[in-house]
Amino acid sequence: MPPVLLNAAMLWSVIVPVKALAGAKSRLDEAAAVRADLSRAFLTDVLAALVGAVRVREVLIVGDIDADDLTAGPGVRVHRVSSQGLNEDLHAGLALLDPGPAAIVAADLPCLTSSTIDAVLTAAAHHPRMFVTDAQGLGTTMLLDHHASASTPRFGPRSHAQHARAGYRLVGTDDVDARLLARARRDVDTSVDLWDARRLGVGAATQALLGAAQA
Repeated sequence: MPPVLLNAAMLWSVIVPVKALAGAKSRLDEAAAVRADLSRAFLTDVLAALVGAVRVREVLIVGDIDADDLTAGPGVRVHRVSSQGLNEDLHAGLALLDPGPAAIVAADLPCLTSSTIDAVLTAAAHHPRMFVTDAQGLGTTMLLDHHASASTPRFGPRSHAQHARAGYRLVGTDDVDARLLARARRDVDTSVDLWDARRLGVGAATQALLGAAQA
């Protein structure tokens, strides 16, 4: 395995796993069509943050989703798979990446900004394996490896503990400013999560959708 220079300027390939929008976010207290629209808006904001980040080299979407279901924009590839499970889909995506640093970023992080992404990736440049836990401290919102081929995603119930046992180091406030880290940890599964995301500040697509719903 070739060495990777440990410095803050290293560039990353990023995988975003995406589920089919039909039936998405079932724990949100909204109609199915609204949940699908919210999921699409969350993904759009995540992609905008990634594409605008200085440390991101490429973005790959992996999942059972049509390109027409999202606004990917330049610099984003879509690899559609008939899902065999989240971690299996991620391994399929990782195999498509060039050697070098790779990150997996959840699709339901509407508070992400490019500055947040760059801060996390800069911190992760100094440790071979790191992860960002979710706001509850039970799951994982980002998984970061210096070598795509070495990544061992273990998403699912209590993935925080699973990734810690696999040798990943937790990204903390000693690594990233607390206000930025809160944005990286704020995934949205419930209406309370969405309220908290709005408190932190959501991206343009999510804000536009929520604003239209209130009009």
